[in-house]
Amino acid sequence: MSRTNESDIPEESTVGKAGKAAAKKAGKHVAKKAGRKIVQKAAAGVATKTGGAAAISIGWPAVIAVLVAVIILIGLAFTFIILVATSGDEPASTDGVTWGEGISEIGENEIPAEFIPVYKEAEEKYGVPWNLLAAHHRVETVFSTIDPMISPVGATGHMQFMPCTWVGWNHPSCSGLGKGNISESELTDPEAIKQYGGYGVDGDGDGKADPNNLKDSVFAAANYLASNGASEGNIREAVFAYNHADWYVEEVMGFADSYVDGYVAIDTGSQGESGVEVVDVGREWIGNSQYVFGGGRNQSDISRGRFDCSSFVHWAFDQAGINVGPLGSTSTDTLKHLGKPIAKRDMKPGDLVFFDTYKRDGHVGIYIGDGEFIGAQTNKGVSIEDMTQGYWEEKFNGRVKRL
Repeated sequence: MSRTNESDIPEESTVGKAGKAAAKKAGKHVAKKAGRKIVQKAAAGVATKTGGAAAISIGWPAVIAVLVAVIILIGLAFTFIILVATSGDEPASTDGVTWGEGISEIGENEIPAEFIPVYKEAEEKYGVPWNLLAAHHRVETVFSTIDPMISPVGATGHMQFMPCTWVGWNHPSCSGLGKGNISESELTDPEAIKQYGGYGVDGDGDGKADPNNLKDSVFAAANYLASNGASEGNIREAVFAYNHADWYVEEVMGFADSYVDGYVAIDTGSQGESGVEVVDVGREWIGNSQYVFGGGRNQSDISRGRFDCSSFVHWAFDQAGINVGPLGSTSTDTLKHLGKPIAKRDMKPGDLVFFDTYKRDGHVGIYIGDGEFIGAQTNKGVSIEDMTQGYWEEKFNGRVKRL
């Protein structure tokens, strides 16, 4: 995790509260002063034009008129208060991500059962969806199975925090990527973390905030994601803050989608016919498209033929009337969970084929028959490639899925 969201601007909550208090005070002062002047002016006018008992007899209508004027002015003043106090409060933007609450079959099979209560406890405290925490855990350390749990650049623990993000970037040794020169005692000291403005959390209440403690690490991840908008519905924005890479966002979102109810494998019941249609519609982009990592997830990209491998697959199946999941979160890792596994020898046109490129199942295409597949290729855009020889034979991992 890299350094993010550094700013000299005060928190909105502080600015908002101060603004509202000042506006309220100012509004009351304006209303009180203006009301007093109106009453004084009216009284003076009555006294000038009339006297004695006559003043009393004709003064009440004037007084009533003054009171009405005061009420109107006070109403206008409080309208002013509301406008000023709320001028900086815009509704929190959301990215339209909605998830079911129950765990899916994929989640039950993939997530270690003992971790789920920890994710859900963190969700309750920080308002960050439990499946999002599970997805980060899966992407960062494959549910704590990597050994050692420290990256080449120094990210450490179950959720791979840079030490400076954990203890705080105000630590005097913090710069660059955020490895810093932080002692173990400082790294795990809640008081030091508070002093330096870090995100580390003592989740289990043992007096230490340790990135190598599962509960501490998950709670810290929830704290970080919540601070970057996840608790307000800005899920993708928060995931991007965790790791500034589009591929990372797509991978995390893909796992998060797959871990909850509503995410199911698709069986069209007519694979042969729809498979051929999927192959045919994809051909239109050959020679006039471009590979863009993270592209193809809005209409502007699609109209210009800007795809990555998974968004091209999404587009092709969508043309055939087959839903493979939300466009914004479809990735190779979500696609590989769909449909029915097929043996390599039984492949048919329209089947999905997967390749190990920059990672396991890092690339996906659509089989078209005769040992060839169509897909969005890094250097060519949409093209047809031979997977029986050369690079694609070497990278094909044997995973085939039929939707």
